[in-house]
Amino acid sequence: MSVIGVKREYHGKKQGINPLSRQAAPYVFSAPFVLFHFTFLLFPILFNFYMSLTNWTPFDPPAFAGIRNYLALFVHARFYRALCNTFILMLMIIPLQLTIGMIIAVILSYKSMIMKDTYRLCIFLPYLTTPVALGLFFAILFDPTFGYINMALDLLHLPQPDWTGRPWAARAMVALITIWRWSGYTGVMFMAGITNISDDIFEACEIDGANGWQRFWYVILPMVKPVAVFVTLTTLIGCFQIFEEPLLLFSGGGSGRGLVGGPRGAALTGVWLMYDTAFGDIMNYGFGASISYGLFLAIALVTLVFNRIVKIGDSNNG
Repeated sequence: MSVIGVKREYHGKKQGINPLSRQAAPYVFSAPFVLFHFTFLLFPILFNFYMSLTNWTPFDPPAFAGIRNYLALFVHARFYRALCNTFILMLMIIPLQLTIGMIIAVILSYKSMIMKDTYRLCIFLPYLTTPVALGLFFAILFDPTFGYINMALDLLHLPQPDWTGRPWAARAMVALITIWRWSGYTGVMFMAGITNISDDIFEACEIDGANGWQRFWYVILPMVKPVAVFVTLTTLIGCFQIFEEPLLLFSGGGSGRGLVGGPRGAALTGVWLMYDTAFGDIMNYGFGASISYGLFLAIALVTLVFNRIVKIGDSNNG
């Protein structure tokens, strides 16, 4: 043992430091995080799974039902309608959101662009706005009777659509709100990817005489592919979590119609169905919990399929 080690051992014994306390120190310092994680994350997940195995209403105590809630879920027409609406919203949201985000990122990445920080703040503000405020704002904006959109169309002597009364118009409204809110976030993510591209690559493109389109197609797009994969995956998952926007649009926020799921259930999403089942007219906590786990399985399946497609594309390109 070295002299320094002997001195440390001597001082440790002199100060009365117990070796067991040193071993317990990591557990003591990590205990708050573990307790927080278990209390607010792990325990709700486990308790929600327990709820999904019961028949539980506000008027009756929980009764064990086994997998009957899941068997009923797999033949539940509204659950499949919610999934179908979610996939339709994906097709409406993801291409436009990624395209708009990429355009924003490319424009704000130019070195000659002035007031870049101001523009970045402006495009990121919708993401910081609460969904409740967005839902109420767009509900009033697109109200078929008193909405500002139809007032402007009336002044221009143009047809005034019933935005909240037609299925595809309802889906378009939900998609519009989602795109408007998340395009700024997508643009910031793409800007981070473009910023990480070395300036030497762009200088080499200039020397080779590449124009702007060629630099975008052959340099920027391949280099930001990991960011595009991440943004696409998070957007896929986010589409399964759409809730506040359609709820406030079609449950009396501005239209006053109080339609669960919008016209003909066209805007019904999985989270809205779970909320309506657990806290709406049905008030069946057990079945609502089983819907949440059904959504979890759907998200896991879509994620696995997406990752498989990405791996196949990488192997083909390689």
